[in-house]
Amino acid sequence: MDITKIDEQTIALMNKAFAIVLDQNKVPYNKIGIVEEGDQLLFLYEGKDEKVHVFKWSKSSSIGVSFGVLAQSVLMPIIPHLRLLS
Repeated sequence: MDITKIDEQTIALMNKAFAIVLDQNKVPYNKIGIVEEGDQLLFLYEGKDEKVHVFKWSKSSSIGVSFGVLAQSVLMPIIPHLRLLS
């Protein structure tokens, strides 16, 4: 299923897709979340240091992409960094 708009339901599904990718890559976390900020989406990650780390990407780049592809494209480049935080 491709993302057609950004709303609360879409963000909830994104959150689930991001959790799946983190679990598949064995990246532990305390909490994660996705929020909107203007024309960007923010991935919030809380690791063992209990600090919230923020990773941003363009909201418009998420339209027309499947949830799984989006989660992979956002997370794969930062997984080594997330492992250091976990």
